[in-house]
Amino acid sequence: MTIAAIRLYHLVAPLPEVIGNALVFFDRRETLLVEIRDSAGRSGWGECWQAPAAAKAIIESRLAGLLLGQDAQAITRHWHAMLDAAGTDRGGPALIAVSGLDIALHDLAARQQGVPLSTLLGGRIRDRIPAYASGPFFKPGGHPYRDFERDAEKYLRAGFRAIKLRSGFDPADDAATALAIRRLMGADGTLMLDFNQSYAPRAALAAARRMEEANLLWIEEPTIPDDLAGYRMLAPHLVPSLAGGETFGSASAFLPFLEAGCMDVLQPDIAICGGLTGTKRVAMLGEIFERPVVPHVWGGIVNFQAALHVTATLPAIRSGARLGAYPFLEFDAGPNPLLDLCGRPQLNADGTVSVPDAPGLGIEIEPDKFANLVSSHCNIEQ
Repeated sequence: MTIAAIRLYHLVAPLPEVIGNALVFFDRRETLLVEIRDSAGRSGWGECWQAPAAAKAIIESRLAGLLLGQDAQAITRHWHAMLDAAGTDRGGPALIAVSGLDIALHDLAARQQGVPLSTLLGGRIRDRIPAYASGPFFKPGGHPYRDFERDAEKYLRAGFRAIKLRSGFDPADDAATALAIRRLMGADGTLMLDFNQSYAPRAALAAARRMEEANLLWIEEPTIPDDLAGYRMLAPHLVPSLAGGETFGSASAFLPFLEAGCMDVLQPDIAICGGLTGTKRVAMLGEIFERPVVPHVWGGIVNFQAALHVTATLPAIRSGARLGAYPFLEFDAGPNPLLDLCGRPQLNADGTVSVPDAPGLGIEIEPDKFANLVSSHCNIEQ
């Protein structure tokens, strides 16, 4: 079946309160949902949560015409054609636009074949993925960590056995909070920490040394994402693994960190790193260097489901944590209406999320149900 139409929905979802990380506070969640329809009326869905307005303009002006009338199954050919159309702009909004279309093409191709996305990606290794709660979040207008223990207790009651803390406000407060959450979780809980690029390397090292007793599994983005020298300086001095790469636009961006031995957990975001085609390349690097790949998950339900299916296909690598072997699934635990478009994903009693057996992403997206969130919309036909 050929591609008949591409529909774009820029969604804006206000939040009940302002939340954030060490770099930025926000009062809304935004994303661009990308729908690719074939001539039989089937739809595949993708997502561009980063720079959604810019990605929308690039799809309309430069990329949609490459796909209309084409075979949806020719995913690799389309990916290269879209990269060629991006020209020298193979990063930023152009690659984000390619990523969203690539996710939608994979979803549509799997639906046309009547198989789950994980099958299209080579077949699942596991049916359930251990999930970690990504949160709590900072809040303005007082001490930013003031609700962390309350929120962490809520995550544990919901069934999570692992939590990734936001950090990077102040080294002393960072450490006090990490140690408090460790006491709350007990020795068996798995605890990670995300500095969100908020420190220079030596400041990150000072903060990390204050919290050694928190027994962290990894420290994420201890400095700015492409600071190879900073990662190299930190790596010999930290016991927790170093994680990063969520902003990287290609597999090649991970290579210098792998060659230097200073990135232990690779975190490509499927909606940034060239879609599923680009993320598969990162996964291959992970296998070559024997490093776990744990996709970064932000945005809405489409990116979540894509990460769920990818993670089901990744090889197991011992983590040293009670949570079990890598890979794990990032589960945005904050307020996020974009994650609820088809009902909030379900956490099993053992802290895992089940991989769906239904075709494609395994969810049914109905535009009528998010009409109140649509900021702008366009329909591109042949």
